[in-house]
Amino acid sequence: MKKTLLAFLVGILFSLPALSANVTAVKGGKVMVDLQGAEVQAGDEFFLINPATGKKSAIIRMKQVKGGRAIADVLQGRGAVGATLQAKAATTKTAKASKPKSSAPNEALAKASTPDEEAAAFDKARDMSYLRTLKNSYGVFGQFGMDSMKPTIKENPVINPTEQPQLKGTGLGAGGFYEWVLTRNITVNTSGVLEQFNVTGKTDRNVGCKGSTNCSANITYLSGYALAKYYFTTTEIRSWAGVGGGFLIAMSKSATALDENQIATNQVLTLAAGGDYQLNRKNYIPFSVEYIYFPPSDTVTASAIVFKVGYAWQ
Repeated sequence: MKKTLLAFLVGILFSLPALSANVTAVKGGKVMVDLQGAEVQAGDEFFLINPATGKKSAIIRMKQVKGGRAIADVLQGRGAVGATLQAKAATTKTAKASKPKSSAPNEALAKASTPDEEAAAFDKARDMSYLRTLKNSYGVFGQFGMDSMKPTIKENPVINPTEQPQLKGTGLGAGGFYEWVLTRNITVNTSGVLEQFNVTGKTDRNVGCKGSTNCSANITYLSGYALAKYYFTTTEIRSWAGVGGGFLIAMSKSATALDENQIATNQVLTLAAGGDYQLNRKNYIPFSVEYIYFPPSDTVTASAIVFKVGYAWQ
C-alpha cells in the first residue's frame, strides 16, 4: 500500500509540465531518464509512453538514481529516446515530452562496457550544476538604497507658508538571511540588516530646518525583515516575487528636517522581485529590487528603492 501510494504521488509529479520526465538515452535493456526534478527511488516501476501516440511502449524499473537522472532496466517492451514516464499506479496522462537536446548521452552509454564507465557516462549526460528544486538556504548580502522623504516644514505661517520639500539621497547596508521552503514554489525569507537612510534637500523660503533652508535626515537602522516569496521558475535562474514587512530600530540619527527625539522605530511594508543565479548545486547568487514603504505620519512620508545582491549556501 505504501509503495502504491508513493508511485501514485510520483505519477502526479510527472504529470506536471515543468517535470516532464523523459528518456534521454537507450542501451540494450537499459534506459537513461532525465527526471526533471521528480524524486524517485531505486525499484520504482513506470510505464514508458510514446509521445506521438500516447500509448504505453514499455515497463521500466529504476536501477540507479542520482541527482536529477536515473538508469532503469527495461522489463517489457522497448525503450525509446523521448518517451515520457507514467507511474504504474497513476491514471492521468503524462505531459508532453521534452525534445532530447542531443545524442551524446546515447553515444556515451553505447561505448560503456563496465558499470563504472556506465556511471561516468550517466554523470556527464546533462548539466547537473544546479538544483531544480528549492532547499532551505542562508547567505549574506549588500544593498544600495535610493531614499526619498517629504517632511512637513513649518516656520511662522504669517511669514512663510508650510512647505513639503522633496528630499532625496542614497544609503548602503549589509546583512544576512535564512530562507525556509514551505512548498515547491513558496518560501519565507527572514533577514537582519544594518542599513542607512540618508536624504537631503532645500526649502524655497522656509528656514524651519533648524534655522536653515538646508534640510536633511541621516539615520542608521538595525532592521529585521520577513518576506514571503513565490518562485515562478526553478531553473538555473530562479525568478520570484514577494511581499512582506520589517521592523526598523534607529541606532544613530542626525536630522534637521525631523525632530530627532521622535526618531526611534519604524514599521515598513515591502514589495520585492528578484532571482537566484545558481552557481552549482550548493551555492547561488541572490539578487533583488525592493520597494520599502514607510506608513505616513502627520509630519512626514518616506520610501526607498533598495537593490540587493549576495552569496548563499543551500
